[in-house]
Amino acid sequence: MDKIKEKLEKLRVESEQHHGRAEKAESEARELKAELARRETEVQSLNNKVTLLQENLDRTEKRVEEIKLKKNEGDLEESQVESLQRKVQMLEQQLEDKDRVWKEATEKSRSLELTSEQSERKAKQLDAEKTELEKRLDDMTQKYNVVKQELDSTLKGLEDL
Repeated sequence: MDKIKEKLEKLRVESEQHHGRAEKAESEARELKAELARRETEVQSLNNKVTLLQENLDRTEKRVEEIKLKKNEGDLEESQVESLQRKVQMLEQQLEDKDRVWKEATEKSRSLELTSEQSERKAKQLDAEKTELEKRLDDMTQKYNVVKQELDSTLKGLEDL
């Protein structure tokens, strides 16, 4: 009888441990989803910045072309063109940097998505284990009650003798 109680206690402890692990996995999944949402917002922000930089680059390239025409006509000095070309190069470098940051953020986002999916799968697996352990606990409880009834009836029969 003590062994049954010990087994029941072990099953109860295991069930609580599995439940705790499941809750932890669900919590991690929520955190990862929040991180993913934050990263997606960051990616969108970077996309907007890239768009703005691209527009700025286009405007600057147009200005460079206009200045080149005016220079050919003798209206502007060579130093202004060189200054604008440096700005174009700087903007191109910024665009490349932002593009690289965007790619890194996208990759991190994908990685977080995979981690989130893995955590969700693990949570489902732990939930299934928990259900199975609960079923086993119910079965053991029923067996315990049957054995207890048999023992009680046997003791009663012995007392009657």
